[in-house]
Amino acid sequence: MPKLMILRAFQSKAFQLALQTTIISGLGAVVISAVIYYAAETTIKGQLDSAVKSEQAEIMADSSGAEPDIEASIRDELKDSSGLFYALLQPSGKTLVGNVAVPASLIKNLNVYKTLIARDGLNLPSHVLAIRGMAIKLGNGDVLYIAEKANELVALNDFYSYSFLVLVGGILAIGMAGGFFTARSALRRVEAITSASHEIMAGNLARRIDEDGSGDEFDRLIISLNLMLDRIQVLMQNVQQVSNDISHDLRSPLVRLRDNLELSRTMTHDPSIDTCFDEAIEQVDAVLGIFSAMLRLAEVETHSMRTHFVPIDMTSLLEDMVETFKVVAAADHKMVHAEIDVQLCMTGDQELLEQMFVNVIENAILYSPSGENILVKAWRNTAGGVAVEIADRGPGIPASEHKRVLQRFVRLDASRHNPGTGLGLALVKAIVDMHGGTISFAENHPGLKVLIQIPN
Repeated sequence: MPKLMILRAFQSKAFQLALQTTIISGLGAVVISAVIYYAAETTIKGQLDSAVKSEQAEIMADSSGAEPDIEASIRDELKDSSGLFYALLQPSGKTLVGNVAVPASLIKNLNVYKTLIARDGLNLPSHVLAIRGMAIKLGNGDVLYIAEKANELVALNDFYSYSFLVLVGGILAIGMAGGFFTARSALRRVEAITSASHEIMAGNLARRIDEDGSGDEFDRLIISLNLMLDRIQVLMQNVQQVSNDISHDLRSPLVRLRDNLELSRTMTHDPSIDTCFDEAIEQVDAVLGIFSAMLRLAEVETHSMRTHFVPIDMTSLLEDMVETFKVVAAADHKMVHAEIDVQLCMTGDQELLEQMFVNVIENAILYSPSGENILVKAWRNTAGGVAVEIADRGPGIPASEHKRVLQRFVRLDASRHNPGTGLGLALVKAIVDMHGGTISFAENHPGLKVLIQIPN
């Protein structure tokens, strides 16, 4: 499985939700285990404490509290091998009688049941892992300690320590594994939707997202998305139809009007009237130019021209364009220079790319002062695509206007005295988007740099 897919699975919401559920389940298991452990430990301790208390009461009853009688009772119990542990200590800590040597420091808390193990400094038989008992102070100052073997407590602790690790570790491992496979399954569905969305954004409006027939929430979402895409396709087709209607119903009368103006101009020889005709024809041409640009822009924005994509030698294309514009720029006493890397190739619509670079280079020549240079640079960028930069020495574009100038019919105040429709950069942006690229502006101090990057 690709590393990227694994990383995305771990980062997905499905995995995070599964992990949260696993942690909650693990905490629940910890709480339940703690309750069971506490109940079991309390039961065992209660049984041991009861045995110790009963033995203490029996010894005290048999001896009437006298030290010699207590010693005798303890020796009798030791002879009977009752399995209990006894120690009678003087106030100095010396053991008078007993079968276990208990340091006085371990039983300094009187009348409190306490569990002691071999590591606490006791000399216990090898088969005894722990003892639990209580020390009481006698009337003469001696201390009587009686304890019961507490191997069950040690076994309980060992069992629950092992069980806790297995239980919690198993829950976490199974939960994370289940979460990963659940996330991977969900991610595949999401990737299918994402892939189809990219195709649709690239211009394939007929593309639909495939269902898997499970009827789950993904299928319901896909059905809704496909219905939405059907509606969008119908709307786009309506827009295209309106554009065609505009082309037929408005362009045709304008063309006939222009032809009539041209014909009428030939019927008069009055210079003043000829001037009026020329101005009228110029205005009609401007309107026709706007209609042509709008129709071209609409065609590009629908991405319907991606079917014309072919391999393109960008090096040759740009070099030919620079040679052509050198002549155009020289007429205004300006110069166009090129720094173009060799073997720059990509896939795209050559006619649209030519139109895009024509618009940008024409703007650079138009706004550069006389005697200045326009530089066209092209290179292979780090992503393997083609980067093209056109730099001029004109007034530039304020940073606050960089996004706005890419919209339709936007013209800055400094350019309003120059001919144009305000659709040139909008068309450039549409062509860049259709090729999956980016366009950005930067200061040239003075002037403007237009950077276009198109992936291969």
